[in-house]
Amino acid sequence: MSSNNVLKLPAPTLESAWNQFVRTGSIQPGAVRSEILRSWQRCHEARVNPCGGNGRFARERRIVEQARRSHTELLAIAKPFMDRLYRFVAGSRLVVFLSDESGVILECIGDHEIKDNASKVNLVAGTDWREEAVGTNGIGTAIKLRGPIQISGMEHYCARLHSWTCSAAPIFNDCGEMIGVLQVSGPSSEVHLHTLGMVVAAVEAIRDQIRIRKKNLELNRLNGSLNKIFHIMSDGALITDGDGAISHVNRAGESLLGPGVEGKPIEQVLSGNPLIWKRLRHGEAYTDVEQIIDTPRGCVHCLVTGTTLRNDTGDPNGAVVFFNRINKVKKLVNRLSGAMASFGFSDIIGSSLKLREAIRAAKGAAAGTSNVLILGESGTGKELFAQAIHNHSPRRDGPFVALNCAALPRELIASELFGYTDGAFTGSKKGGRPGKFEMADGGTLFLDEIGDMPLDQQAILLRVLQDRTIIRIGGDHVIPVNVRFVCATNKDLLEEVQKGNFRMDLYYRLNVLPVKVPPLRERIGDLDGLFHHLLDKICARQGRHIEHVSEKMLQQLARHDWPGNVRELENVIEKMLNADHDATRLAFRHLPERISGRNMGPAVCSSPFYPSQERHFGRREKEMTDLLREKELILKLLSGHGGNVSKVAREMGLSRNTIYRKMRFYRISKEQVFQ
Repeated sequence: MSSNNVLKLPAPTLESAWNQFVRTGSIQPGAVRSEILRSWQRCHEARVNPCGGNGRFARERRIVEQARRSHTELLAIAKPFMDRLYRFVAGSRLVVFLSDESGVILECIGDHEIKDNASKVNLVAGTDWREEAVGTNGIGTAIKLRGPIQISGMEHYCARLHSWTCSAAPIFNDCGEMIGVLQVSGPSSEVHLHTLGMVVAAVEAIRDQIRIRKKNLELNRLNGSLNKIFHIMSDGALITDGDGAISHVNRAGESLLGPGVEGKPIEQVLSGNPLIWKRLRHGEAYTDVEQIIDTPRGCVHCLVTGTTLRNDTGDPNGAVVFFNRINKVKKLVNRLSGAMASFGFSDIIGSSLKLREAIRAAKGAAAGTSNVLILGESGTGKELFAQAIHNHSPRRDGPFVALNCAALPRELIASELFGYTDGAFTGSKKGGRPGKFEMADGGTLFLDEIGDMPLDQQAILLRVLQDRTIIRIGGDHVIPVNVRFVCATNKDLLEEVQKGNFRMDLYYRLNVLPVKVPPLRERIGDLDGLFHHLLDKICARQGRHIEHVSEKMLQQLARHDWPGNVRELENVIEKMLNADHDATRLAFRHLPERISGRNMGPAVCSSPFYPSQERHFGRREKEMTDLLREKELILKLLSGHGGNVSKVAREMGLSRNTIYRKMRFYRISKEQVFQ
């Protein structure tokens, strides 16, 4: 605070300076303080009447009340400081004023006598004390200076205020915006230099209180938001004090743990793992620890995460613990990892009688709860049927988890199905891992190629089917599973039972609702629709467009035996598109040779049933030897398969048309085989 803001000249000198300025509009340099001179000059330019000095009632009462409402927070904060300031000066014939940032007085506190005197110059609430209205004065000049000032006696521009002394300081918020002015006024004879200091100190206290209130409001809002988050979050959560007693629990936690857990020790509530609180008490956080929590509604399998709360000195002072049903976590993992069924019965292309019968059987199976066995050759779409059954069943909202029993090494099948605990075997994932049974809980587990499952694993699967419980590898805790089994195979399981490769009891457990998916050759009428459906799918993937497909090509495709079924058809279409990247029309010439029959003379069979000759023969001799061996092989296979050309073609890796062509070349007839 500058000393110039409180220094005043002797009265005679000040009086002559005021008289000269009022008469001429100028005075000698140094006659008054520079702040006062600049204020007088502003008043002169604003044509303020120096003989006046009464405050103007600035606004209608309604508008003044509106101004008070808009400054409610300032009034609430400043009022206690105004009262305290008045108590310091009580009996000194002083009045404390608070104005808004435009100079309109909002509140005043003071002795009745001095307030009566102040009213004579309208120094009361609701009046305007800008310089432009009443000349140089404490409130108006502090607004212009944006700083504290004391104006005494004839330093006021207007004569009616010459008997007053005003000490004023502006109030700013945290953004640097002026929001009001605090002023102490009284008779000039009662002026003290320290009065302005008291006003400035009070303003600083008001600013601090505004800042504190703002922080408190922010903290309250933050606390309210955190409290809402705490209670609406889907995870269960609880907070403990430094002794481990539960002080807060959210709604999800109360729903899982039951009511009345607040105040209980955390060791009692999370009794399944007493090490949890010990770790937290020593400041050790932990993440996603599996735990069985004993609740009034039974045992609940959860993932638990905890972190320590610390006091100002950094010492542990409580904890926050989050817990979630593991089923909920599994559902999220399944959804994000794609463990969901994407197809329905409407995605199965075709209208042949055998396909319609398969769909009818599958829809009937979907409506039930029993195990389903899907039978069909490789490539017929068994998983498509499995997904459709799941999506048509009451478990449609649960996970759909698939496992190909033939694609996993024997030693990994158990860990994939049952999961394992932490440290169950060398190389196991830290913290353990749930198996497919757990991941499919509440949904469907699709076991493809079930006929290739090892016998020892079949026995364990049978037990799960009977008990509906599992134990992870390396663990001892029994975990209930609610799973519907849909299995698929391209083998004759009864034949595998007779060979000793498949358990009879497991076969009857699985084969409750059989669904037989027909091979493509038995529904060749569906080929046209399948071809165009697959063509559109592959073209969309490759960014291609085919305008026309020749009828001759489709007729040739219909003559093929399709040992690889729909999967083979998709492969053929993709090969045709890749053979000519610029083609917009598909014709007979685009067919692979094994389908079109081009250049398919009596060439040497490339079947893996016999190796190439190692000895060096002449070219002609070698060709004759290979032809004789191929003829002998075809005769042998025809005899072994009872003349079934389809089985011979499948075993040799060739199409039926190719086998028929070779039989004509070698002059082999079915009658010849059985003579």
